[in-house]
Amino acid sequence: MQLHDNAFSPYALKVRMVLYEKGVDFELCEVWTDADRERLRTLNPRVEVPALVDDGVAIADSRVICEYLEERFPEPAVYPRDARERARCRRLELKSDGEIDACAYVLGLVKLFRPALDKERPEIAERAGEIASQHHARLEQELGDREWLCGELSLADLALAPHLRTLAFMGHPPGPEHPALAAWLERLSARPSVRRGIREMAANFARASSEPGFEAAPLHWRDHRIECAVRCGLGSWLDQELASGGAFLSPIA
Repeated sequence: MQLHDNAFSPYALKVRMVLYEKGVDFELCEVWTDADRERLRTLNPRVEVPALVDDGVAIADSRVICEYLEERFPEPAVYPRDARERARCRRLELKSDGEIDACAYVLGLVKLFRPALDKERPEIAERAGEIASQHHARLEQELGDREWLCGELSLADLALAPHLRTLAFMGHPPGPEHPALAAWLERLSARPSVRRGIREMAANFARASSEPGFEAAPLHWRDHRIECAVRCGLGSWLDQELASGGAFLSPIA
């Protein structure tokens, strides 16, 4: 089994943590160079990480990969046994991979990838920070007095870990008004699978940020990320970036 990814991607990191939780042996093929991306294109025409290859069959999209891994290696389970809780887990994963990823992406845009934009338009980070607080409040309600979001540790928790850690890194951790969420994040961050994945994410970020052109590299925009950018007042800016080659959309495949 091979995993083609880069842990700098929260979606790739989610799959790594599932593999670590399940104790599955796999060969890691990190995507860095143009040659790596061309290899990835043969596995996923959208040229997005992660992609899993098992017995010569390529599987793309982190949600599809996680479902495949659950069916292929059912123990220990990362989906709840109860059908209603399983549906809730999938809903929270969609929220994580869509809305919360988008908020973290816009904050990353102004704090890391386009810092000049933050100086010119500080209101963008302010708006994104307000959205982050709204997500924290919603997750505080979802968590309630539970130890984990769906009763036992599940994909809902693992999917949220990269995004909430990124929000915290960007200066937006759960606040004092979110005590249950803050305690949950501390609990989750102590798990070996999450600690290992976060270390790998940090190492890949350090490697990428040391390479020439890191800030100027074209940025990948899609679905909820575009919606959040528009909410934060970046609609016309994004149009200009797409026209100039500073941003790109996923290829149609």
